[in-house]
Amino acid sequence: MKIAILCDSILLEKSLQSYLRGHIVTSIDADFIICDKMVASKTPIFLIGHSSRVHLRVPFTKLQLFGALENFYDDMIGREISLNSKDQMKPFIEKLNKRHHEKIAKLARKF
Repeated sequence: MKIAILCDSILLEKSLQSYLRGHIVTSIDADFIICDKMVASKTPIFLIGHSSRVHLRVPFTKLQLFGALENFYDDMIGREISLNSKDQMKPFIEKLNKRHHEKIAKLARKF
């Protein structure tokens, strides 16, 4: 798991750096970015804050942080696998549709 940290709160940023030592990379190389406010990014965002619309609410323990990060990462990987599975199934679905249309055309010609 490669993580970038972009926080306005210096205290939060330093705490995260301490907890996540060994996983921190630049935002370009990151699997996702931890932020304390919403930012525009193509990389997935893990939000930490006070509102109900965040992945982890402040205050939190190290154990809660790791649990929330693990859930977020697993969900993120699951979505990628799901998208890849759909891409792999597309040719199969197209083949079935073609057969279905051929059968319909054959039946229509009989009438």
